[in-house]
Amino acid sequence: MSSAFSIGRIAGIPIRLHVTFLAIIPFVAYVFTTFTQPFPVKIFGQVFDFAYGFGAVEPSGARWAYSFAFSILLFVCVALHELGHSFVAMRYGIKIRSITLYIFGGVASMEDIPRDPSMEARMAVAGPGVSGIIGVGCTLLSIQSAILLGGGHPLTTLLWTLGVINIVLMIFNLLPAFPMDGGRVLRAWFASRMAYVEATRRAANIGKFFAIMMFFLGLFGGGILLVVIAIFIYIAASDEERSTAIVVPLEGVKVRDIMSVDLKTVSPETPLPEIMNLMFREKHRGYPVLVDGRLAGIVTISDVQRVPEEKREKITVGEIMVKSIYVIEPNADAAEAMKKMMERQIRRLPVMDEGKLVGIVSRSDLLRAIEICSGW
Repeated sequence: MSSAFSIGRIAGIPIRLHVTFLAIIPFVAYVFTTFTQPFPVKIFGQVFDFAYGFGAVEPSGARWAYSFAFSILLFVCVALHELGHSFVAMRYGIKIRSITLYIFGGVASMEDIPRDPSMEARMAVAGPGVSGIIGVGCTLLSIQSAILLGGGHPLTTLLWTLGVINIVLMIFNLLPAFPMDGGRVLRAWFASRMAYVEATRRAANIGKFFAIMMFFLGLFGGGILLVVIAIFIYIAASDEERSTAIVVPLEGVKVRDIMSVDLKTVSPETPLPEIMNLMFREKHRGYPVLVDGRLAGIVTISDVQRVPEEKREKITVGEIMVKSIYVIEPNADAAEAMKKMMERQIRRLPVMDEGKLVGIVSRSDLLRAIEICSGW
């Protein structure tokens, strides 16, 4: 079961909500009902007492209504931030798989990150740019609202608070903490001066340093949310550093160059004991399943292990094989094969050419290719 669900599309991009998002909306609403921070501003010679937070709004029903409206609008702004990245990426021909809103913010899932440093920098600053525009726009609207309704009016407070938060988000996202937006700009700057893998490694190390500082700042007074964000940044920086080190050496290598063509296949009628003996003898962890020459599924050692030992004598491959399988073409990049395996948490891909099974590429094949290519 997926931990995120779709709520619609914008410009063809699926917008998804992670289950954690359902918890953060009422939490943010609650937090902003508990305090008010006065912020006097002089406009045209008159001082208006703007307020950050809804703690002073009365009655309590109105306070909660405005707080919930603010929390929903805040995450609409987060989605617009990610759309900023996505629209620039789409201009460069990069496909956007989805935008997912999490407890810590939004993430745009892109088919690829451009290797051109200037292109990556433009994509990275687009999101904070959108947040900055929203922040300035809401601040100007709050000033207009203060002139018409007064600085203490709930609508003025809503616009002012939303403006302040978006400006803070812009500044925060521009910190050079990879893989945040500022960290991607930093990686782009490094990449214009050195190899892409080394640029990623340096940006990731700086990002992890910032994450450690945020973690301790959160522990000693910054709040639990800062601790969560710090952990996310550290893990994300490590993952992207590792992913780049794996994928980049494979660029230019085709699946047909590394796939195994000496295929051993089985039929759905193959008894489980027979497939177990085959795996033991040939040291392969998975086999394609063919029906009349057509790929019908794949059976792996994990599928076999899920069957209780006392039932294996009576079970056939057709009863346990995985029918929903991912395939790849022989002319596809090996890097694409690795990305598919990493995203779907699988270890092998059948290679199909015009509907015919012509080979299989495994994670071992890819790791061997990475070892060879990295030594060139």
